[in-house]
Amino acid sequence: MSVLYSTKASYKLKIKKNHRVLQNIHMNKHITALVVIVLTIPVIFIGFHVFTANSSDEGSQIGCTLEAKLCPDGSSVGRTGLQCEFAPCPEETTPAMTEREARTIAVQTCIKGGGTLSSDPEHNEATKTWWYDANLNATREGCNPACVVSEETRTAEINWRCTGLQPDSQLLEE
Repeated sequence: MSVLYSTKASYKLKIKKNHRVLQNIHMNKHITALVVIVLTIPVIFIGFHVFTANSSDEGSQIGCTLEAKLCPDGSSVGRTGLQCEFAPCPEETTPAMTEREARTIAVQTCIKGGGTLSSDPEHNEATKTWWYDANLNATREGCNPACVVSEETRTAEINWRCTGLQPDSQLLEE
């Protein structure tokens, strides 16, 4: 029986040794997992900061603010491009007719029997017309006459620019 006992005792000893080995392996797994976690956290942290630093560069901006710049011709332009700079204003176009040509047509058409034109006309690019305030011998109550010269037709006419209700007799005179 002693042989059997020694075999049982050695068997129990082997089991205890195996159990310790298994415990050590199990403990090593925990240590390995802990080391992996400890090393992974700084990698994630550094990667996040590198990514956010690169995404704030000027060249990677996704959209521009919705602002407008008013151009000299009255149009407006918005921001565009990677740097979100204002788009260039349209080139100012030169009138198809010079101010001198328009004044000549205005004097020949609108100034009859005396009268004068303003020295600083307004040029309307949209309608392609020149507007001269006119001081005419003929007047209408509530009206501020202007001689309007068309670049397209090269003709002029008086625009009375009247305000308020006008009597029918003045409308029939035209």
